[in-house]
Formats: sequence, C-alpha cells, structure tokens
Amino acid sequence: MSKQASVSNARFMYTASYTYPHFAPGASKQSSAKGISVYKIETDGSLELIQIIETPNPSFITLNKDNTMLYTVNELGVDDKKLEGMVSAFNINQQSGELSFVNSQPTHGNWPCHCEVDASGRFLMSANYGSANFVTHPINEDGSLGECVYQHTNKANGSGAEANRQSASHPHMITNSPSGKYVLGVDLGIDQILCWTMGENGSLDSAPVPIANIASGNGPRHLVFHPSEKAVYVLNELSSSIDVFRFYSERGSMIWTQSISMLPTDSDYVRPDFDPTNPGKVMPGGNTGGEICIDSKGNYLYASNRGMNSVAQFKVSPETFKLTALDWAPTQGDCPRGMAIEPDDCHLCIGNQNSDRITRFTIDRQTGLLNTKPTFIDTPTPVDFAFIGY
Repeated sequence: MSKQASVSNARFMYTASYTYPHFAPGASKQSSAKGISVYKIETDGSLELIQIIETPNPSFITLNKDNTMLYTVNELGVDDKKLEGMVSAFNINQQSGELSFVNSQPTHGNWPCHCEVDASGRFLMSANYGSANFVTHPINEDGSLGECVYQHTNKANGSGAEANRQSASHPHMITNSPSGKYVLGVDLGIDQILCWTMGENGSLDSAPVPIANIASGNGPRHLVFHPSEKAVYVLNELSSSIDVFRFYSERGSMIWTQSISMLPTDSDYVRPDFDPTNPGKVMPGGNTGGEICIDSKGNYLYASNRGMNSVAQFKVSPETFKLTALDWAPTQGDCPRGMAIEPDDCHLCIGNQNSDRITRFTIDRQTGLLNTKPTFIDTPTPVDFAFIGY
C-alpha cells in the first residue's frame, strides 16, 4: 500500500519508533521515545513536530486507502507462553493531521513487525516475527479493528541455515500485490515467500503457486513490487543482497532472474558475526539489510545497509527489470532500519534507529541519486514513516 494521502492543503509525516522502557532490536540503550511523532511539512521543506501520541513500540505504521486511519503494530512479546503483540488503530484529523487513538487488538503472537491494509480495505494483515504467525483483523466501518479472524502459522515448516536467526519460522512482512489479487508473506526464518489470495472472511488461501524459495541462509526481510507488477525485489537481511524475480500474475508465481549485493565490491562489511549472548546484534564489520523501496515510476530502487550505514541506490532496467548499482550514500547515523520515499518522489527519509536521527535526502529525479547534503531531524529511535497531504 502506498503511504500517502490528501488532507486539507498541508503535508504531514508520521514517524514510528521503539519506545521506553524497551530496547530496539540490537540496541545497547533503552529508547526514550513515547510513540508516534507527527510532523507538519512546511512549504519551505522544513518539518515542525506537532504531536507525539503515546503507544508502545509502534515499529511499523500504515494507512488505509482514503487516509482517514493510521494503523500500527505494537511490537511486544517475551516468549510463546505470554503473547503480548498488538495492532492499534488511530483516526487522522483531516484538518490538523493529528492522531487520536481508536482501539487495539491482540495479534495472538509475539513481536508483530509489519502490517498493511488488504486491497479490499476490509482487513488489517500483520506478521508476528516471534510466534511465526500471519494474522488478519477485520476493519469496522468506523475504522476500528475487530478481533482476529484468521491465523496462518509456519511453525511446522522447519528452519533455515543460519542457526542464530533461522532456528524457526520468522514472518517479517505481509503485503498486497499492486493489483490486489495476491497477498505475499515474507518469512526470514525459513527463506520463503508465501503467496495467498484473500478470502471473503479474511482467510489467507493458498495461491496456485503458494511458495517461492530464497537461497538458503539469505534471510528475506522485506520485498517491494515493481509498479507494473511484473517484478518483485526481495531484500535479504542476512546476506545483504537483493533478489529480483519476474512475477506472473496469472498464478502468482515468481521466477528468479538476478541476485545483486547491497554492498560495494570493495566493502569491508561482510556477512555478520553474531554475539551468542545477543543474536540480534550485528558485530563490528558486519552488515544486515534494513529496508527496500522503489519510486512510483519504477525507475530507481533504494535499500538500507545497517552496519555500513548507507543507502544503496540502483537503476531499474525498463526491459528486464534487473538492477544496476549506482552509488552508496552514507546516512550519517547508526543503524538505518526503516525508510520511505515521500509520495512526490523527491525525498527519501531514513530512520537511524541507534543514533536518534532522521536523515532526509533530496532525490535527483533525472539520475535517481541522493543529494550529498541531506537534512536531519533529531528524534528518539525512528524506524518507519508514512506521509499524507500530497
């Protein structure tokens, strides 16, 4: 789903964060954030903080189609004996852009890390990283969330090659295809992309080709479709690479065509070594992939490197949909976990999780390259973004 909207004549940016007293994954200090920050984007491009609405660990946010509602996961949980994950709904004031809390519902799982409204607008889909289940919640007429109606659990489906991160299934994303015909689930733990159709009751029903396999140990984290729906780009967290697949909408099938590194060929950042006392922490010299996004025309693709602390920039071939590396831009912050292109395709915002800084690049629309002099916004533990008013 595109993170954009039209609210009065103003523009707003919503920033998600991990919150106090929690630690962001791999972080060495507690977050001081309180919830979701709302910024007004002024006509001169500056941003003014107008609201912070409290909610625990809103690590990923998304909007409904008419942009009257914002939904977030609340990434909570300890172990399978105490399932604390939630999703929450917020109303968007159509004049001020400010949020008001509507309600929350349990996800019947741990560490929900991604959510999206399905193509029909009737369900919120989410992925529980810790408890290995994808779930759906009905969206009521007033935008509030109903009780969970469906769960797809991958626990019986084995593990991956990386012992520290792939000892079990770990769903990391659930998203619509551009046409809305299919729902794709990304599972980091078992190196698979799952494909479903959405049932009338919110069930995730297997598509004709229900699984696409990723190379063992790559750890797929997020994916993005080409706007034409003819290609899928999968960001692999553990191998710091991107797999390019041709997508065939007749059956929902994915055919691999390319793998490309997110790192320069002369990079010192290699596959990470893990601290056994903190498996999620990347040790010095290591890198993991963070986020992936593509511009609205499908010409340029961007991916964030956590460790190298950079944004890899790629050109998309209009014929083959394959990628060519263009450049790497330092984020001038630590651990760029999440990022998003603003709906005008002119700016890219990065959340540097561990240095409490948002980096906002200007995009050269002729070359796809990021300006070497970004602007910065200081805010605690920023990790995801949504935009309205464009």
